[in-house]
Amino acid sequence: MVNIYISVFFYLILFLLLICLCGVIIYGIKKYKKEKRFGSIFVTTIVGLILLMMSHYMLIVSLNYSSLLDVMNKDIDSSIMRLKLAANLAILPSQKKALYSNLGVNYMVKRDGAKAIENFDKALEIKERNVAGYLSHNLDWSIFAGMLYSYAGQYDKVYKLANETKLYPIAISAAIYQKDYKKALGYANLSIDNSIQADFYGQRAYIYRKLNNPNAAAADLNTAIYYCNSDKRCIYKQYKFQQDSYWADNLNKQKQHYGFVQ
Repeated sequence: MVNIYISVFFYLILFLLLICLCGVIIYGIKKYKKEKRFGSIFVTTIVGLILLMMSHYMLIVSLNYSSLLDVMNKDIDSSIMRLKLAANLAILPSQKKALYSNLGVNYMVKRDGAKAIENFDKALEIKERNVAGYLSHNLDWSIFAGMLYSYAGQYDKVYKLANETKLYPIAISAAIYQKDYKKALGYANLSIDNSIQADFYGQRAYIYRKLNNPNAAAADLNTAIYYCNSDKRCIYKQYKFQQDSYWADNLNKQKQHYGFVQ
């Protein structure tokens, strides 16, 4: 947390210094204009524009880091206010995508699913493939957006995100909630191809059971338990995955949590 405070202080001081320099340059341009030194005016104007762009960059970063401090201090409303201001000031698509995605995550913390989806939609609409790394808070917004879209029943958006980001696991539960078990199997296979984890095998075991393939289901459940490495919580979770009630209860619980069920 100390590093975050240092970052905020550093970017804020740098922003103020750059603003002061811009003021000095504006004064210089007026002076050169009186002296009719047009070459100097041109060079000074270019330098001024560069400094102005750098000031803008520092302001966006300062607001974003300040919002992160607000989250750490459990002041989500202040965090949202700063992120909204930064999003309105941002120019680059990568900045806007990162800021809208951070806003979506903040609204999830507030349990306001509708507002979260509104901001995730804005991030999703921006065609930029990557978000600005210095703004993302080291969180992959696609995971959170995918989860929320699943709870809201907006499955097409989940699959779009999964295919664009190759975060296939976010689509497994969505397809199960949708009861499209063939699609769920496809995403489970892709997830296992990319990463061997007990949960993927446990989920695929349930999918095979729903597709009336008990032998494959039993084999995957055994594999899931093997990869749990005797972790009792992990093993318990794999057995929970096999119950229809687990998926139905989890979906209903999350819908209520994020305000999708009144």
